[in-house]
Formats: sequence, C-alpha cells, structure tokens
Amino acid sequence: MRIGILNATGYSGAELVRFLSTHPEFEISGVTARSHAGELLGDVFPWLRANGRPEYSELPLQKELDQAPDIVISCLPHTISAKTLKPFLESQIRCIDVSADFRLPDTETYSRWHGQTHAAPEWLESAVYGLTEFHREELRVAQLVANPGCHAGAAILALGPVARSGLLSGHVMVDSKTGVSGAGRSGSVAYGFSEVDENAMAYGVANHYQSPEISQQLSKLGGQEIQITFVPHLVPMTRGILITAYAALNEGTTVTDIQEAYGQAYAGEAFVHLIDEPPRTKWTAGGNHAFVHWILDETNHTLVAMAATDNLGKGAAGSAVQNANAMSGIEESVGLEIPPSYP
Repeated sequence: MRIGILNATGYSGAELVRFLSTHPEFEISGVTARSHAGELLGDVFPWLRANGRPEYSELPLQKELDQAPDIVISCLPHTISAKTLKPFLESQIRCIDVSADFRLPDTETYSRWHGQTHAAPEWLESAVYGLTEFHREELRVAQLVANPGCHAGAAILALGPVARSGLLSGHVMVDSKTGVSGAGRSGSVAYGFSEVDENAMAYGVANHYQSPEISQQLSKLGGQEIQITFVPHLVPMTRGILITAYAALNEGTTVTDIQEAYGQAYAGEAFVHLIDEPPRTKWTAGGNHAFVHWILDETNHTLVAMAATDNLGKGAAGSAVQNANAMSGIEESVGLEIPPSYP
C-alpha cells in the first residue's frame, strides 16, 4: 500500500519515515517538503541511510506529490494542512492529518482557537478522531482521520476510561510537561539550548489550542460536558509528554469502580500499559507506547491520573501509523514493534 507524506522534513515527518521503514505492508511512494524541495530526503536526514530501507534516503523531496497514493499523511503545520489535503479528499484518497485542522467539530470553534477561517469546513463533520484505542471501529471506514494532539492524546488516555464509565463529576485540571521537539524543527530562539537547559516554563496557560480538544473528546466519551483547565509546561528534554490530571469524582465512586474502568478500557491493548507506579517519559522514547497510572486521593475524593508518551511517537507519527493500520485492516502493531530507547 502506497503512503504519501506531506512535509516529511519536520520532526513528525522524519519519525513517520523511521516507523514506515520497518513496515512490511506500506511503501512510501512520495514525500514533500517546503524549504527543502528539490533535495533528496537523505540529504536532510543522513541517518536514513542506516535504517531498514536505505533506499528511502534517495526519495526526492517535491513541492507536491506527483502520483496518487493510497493514503496521504500530512505533517504540515496547522491551518496549512487542511487546504493542502482538500484536493486529495475530493479525489476520494484517504487522509490522516497530524495537524490540528480537523480535530474540532465546527468552524466557529476552529476560528476561535486558531484565529483563521477553516480551509475545508465541509470535511469537519466526517473527520474521525484518531485515538485508536477509543475509535478503532470508526477508523476502519474513515476517509479522513484527525490525529490527536500530543498533549490531548496523552490526557485522554489518562482520563478516557473514567470519563466513559461516567465517574467524572464535570471538571478536570490537566498539567502537562513536554519536550522541546514539540515546537518543531523551525522553533524560535526561545527553544534554543541556552534558553531551555536547566529551565522550565508554563505556556499557553488556560489558552492552549488543545484545551477544547481534550474537553470535546472526554465529553463525548462520558456523554456529559467535561470542563478542562489545561496548563502545559516546557521542560529541558528533547522528547516526551508527562500528563498529571486531577479529576473530581462523582459521589460514591470507589477504587473498585476505577479499577474496572481502566482494566476494561485497556485489556489487550498493545500500546497502553497500566502500571503500579508513576510513569516516566524515558520509558516511551522512540516508540508508540503509553504508560498510565492512577491513584485515588481519598481525602479529597479526587482522582490523580498520569500518562507518559513520546510526543513524536504515540503523540504524532506512531499514532498515525497505528491509524493507517486500522484503516487498512492490518494488525495495529505492524511497523510499530520498535521498542522505546532506554536510557
């Protein structure tokens, strides 16, 4: 099956090529770039010569895909991706969007959080949210998949089971720590070594564009409105997401209720691991895995839920491959057996 990648020279695009280099069912048929158009992919990423398919290093970076693939995966920035994907969607080519362009349900919400008019509003309603563990049946028939945001995906993995079981009382506080690679390869001076090393900072406080995504998805799972206060933090590491969420629970919720919610949600899941201690981002580096832990603060009747993922793996490229597998009727773990790198 042929895969076309839009913007293969960003961090998410590069991770996508790395995962697909081990995939026996998918073949990268074309790659695009913006500033690097006209070069070879291996000129931008020489390490590709050492991967499972060194021939991918010879792929020419084009401004546009010159042949129609079976699936297009867009790693373009927000607000640009929708416009670029529109012709593929109109040609009935299945698409996965790693940007935020199709995650929100309507044009008004999109414009509020992204400050622009949506370029393909007619596709918003049919887009399937691509957190595979909760939407795999819809993914099998989807033409357009909205890959989860890195913070949002981890937050929903941390809280989704209790939301779906109706245990949340309505308001959740979500704290997220993230590595510098989340800013992309073209990040500003604020993401340079001297600025980030031995430093930590909050950003997008109660105003981050993934806030409505978390609220929307948890509300859908629980069948009630779940309000979110979300604060992400930049910490001095290259990659990783660590979510700590604090959720008020409905009166009468017990430890057994919570155990059953998580156990039923993640039984048999290949990429979500329930553990008995707080997770660490190092456990996820380079893979498509999530580690989830929870504890009940009985004094305050508050659930503390944690999740660790790789923002470029489960938070972007790994999730895209998992979704492509589900869309294609392929075992979800194919091409994703790469274990995390530790230490």
